[in-house]
Amino acid sequence: MTGVVDEVADLIVPGAFAHTLATRPVKTVWHHAWTDPIGVVLEITEWRPGDARFASIPNWPAEAGALVATIQFNLRTQRGRDVYEQVRQWHEHGEAQFSIGYRVPPSGATKRSDGVRVIHKLDLYEVSPVLHGAHPMTRSLEVKADGGATELEHKTTAGGHLDFKAAERQVGRGAMVALYVPGEIAGRIAHPDGTFARDLHITLAYLGDAERLPGHPDDLADLVAAALEGASPVEGKIGGIGRFPDTGDGEPVFVPVDVPGLASLRQRIVDAIESSPLASSLNVDHDFTPHITLGYGLPLDTVPTPSIPVAFDTVHVVRGPDSTPIRLLGPLTADAHTEPTVTEPRFASPAPAEEKSAHQAVRQALAAPRWARASAHAAVLEAKSRIPTGVPVSPLQPLPASYEDIREQVSDAVHGLLASEDGTWCCVEATYPDRVIVSVHQGDSGARTYAVPYSMSGTEIALETPQPVALATVVIPDEGSVRPADSAETADSLLVRPTLRALAEATSRVQAADASEQLEPVRASVSSLLSALSAKGLDLTAEDDEEGPVGERLPASGSAAVAGNGIDLWDDPYDEPHDVDEDEDESENGDNAEEEVDEMGATVHLDATEVKARLAAIQL
Repeated sequence: MTGVVDEVADLIVPGAFAHTLATRPVKTVWHHAWTDPIGVVLEITEWRPGDARFASIPNWPAEAGALVATIQFNLRTQRGRDVYEQVRQWHEHGEAQFSIGYRVPPSGATKRSDGVRVIHKLDLYEVSPVLHGAHPMTRSLEVKADGGATELEHKTTAGGHLDFKAAERQVGRGAMVALYVPGEIAGRIAHPDGTFARDLHITLAYLGDAERLPGHPDDLADLVAAALEGASPVEGKIGGIGRFPDTGDGEPVFVPVDVPGLASLRQRIVDAIESSPLASSLNVDHDFTPHITLGYGLPLDTVPTPSIPVAFDTVHVVRGPDSTPIRLLGPLTADAHTEPTVTEPRFASPAPAEEKSAHQAVRQALAAPRWARASAHAAVLEAKSRIPTGVPVSPLQPLPASYEDIREQVSDAVHGLLASEDGTWCCVEATYPDRVIVSVHQGDSGARTYAVPYSMSGTEIALETPQPVALATVVIPDEGSVRPADSAETADSLLVRPTLRALAEATSRVQAADASEQLEPVRASVSSLLSALSAKGLDLTAEDDEEGPVGERLPASGSAAVAGNGIDLWDDPYDEPHDVDEDEDESENGDNAEEEVDEMGATVHLDATEVKARLAAIQL
């Protein structure tokens, strides 16, 4: 159906199928299994809302349209005859439903404030008979339903065993904790008509649709990392062949796994998730049978996999298209080739039952009732006290581009596109895997906000056409309902907090520098920042003590006022030491010293041109 929101919070706009129907033949398979074709699509078209043909369908919504397909099953094959008979029986009982397999291209969808994804354009590949539709009004002629094909989206409703099977089939949308088969072994055991070698894995925990998980996107990875602290790599063997019962999406064919310690490793993960806010998403409908799914509906003569030794040293936390690797480092041991170093412990060693990591200490503090919580500062201090010192660092593997790297490259590209004119400022408000939200400011004309889709190939960023969007800042209180933010709260969220985060990070890096020469390249940026702050009328004074400010206002006449040709305020022109005879100073000032300091407590305003000229003269 189009024009209405379905049960997976999608709304396909009428007309979204027009391009793909004109350019690509649509095919039909059984339950989205591309290895299981069942016939051909004779005709497929889109009925727009208000079409007279909807009059024969009871209670059809006036705003709804539909994709209508005529499918001819291949009755010359046993599979085609079986599917035909099953669909006919469903139809006779008013239960026949179909589904679509598709991709949403970049810029093909937007998200409303209520969480509904509005799909304006999609690339349609196939239609499938399935068990349940994503909208309750789908039916024999115009329906869509359950998903699962590799790298495609499908309309799916939540449902027990189907969700569990999706852990093996749902790529790019599901959330799970898994062990991926090493590349060389995966290439040896992958079936040509089954799951791609790169996707072969052992599911340890499955949590359904990634977009439906509550909390922060990093919560699942943090929980698993804490649960696996100190866990050692596991090894064993795989081999043989097995089949699970067919529940309607094809008979699963798998390779059995015999790895000692795997069950206890999984239990640590499950226990951590069950004691967290993510517990309701965890699928626990089945006992744990470690296996590697090769595919669905594979031939009966599929050759069993020979016995192959295998080892796993990394657990992957998968959430949609993102995967977070967690290394299994096990207990640290002394290097056999070096003499152990004996040092005095900085902290008393607690009893084994009380040992916990810094990460666990913070989580425990946050999990306590409000009245029992220590302050955030106290929780961090306690966590820091548990960070080991002098521990050898394990070897690291090269990692792909980080979020920081990607965000920086996308930001540079967006600034070049939208802030190339003088007097134009561009602020990155949020960066997502497929788009970046940007506000563009020009003079006093107000801010304009855009969503800019992008794609990345290696280190190259390709930007697509910016789309105007509206940003709304809301307040989510600890108790009570969400409300719109006022102007002060909006400024705090969009201006103050991002600026403070950036400055805190910059300050930490400056303090970590070994010498002032390393910081020379940042001089111009700091000067521009100070000039911008001064131009906004911010009183930039330094407080030496609690008695009051003793500084000077920075000039607001641009960077030239801060860094002149004769001398830079960055440098101290007084290279000679200034020794003061303390006894002489006390005898001259006497009891009046305090009074003179009080008189000097007020802010002194200096003329930029005069300061520049006098400092240049001193240097000469």
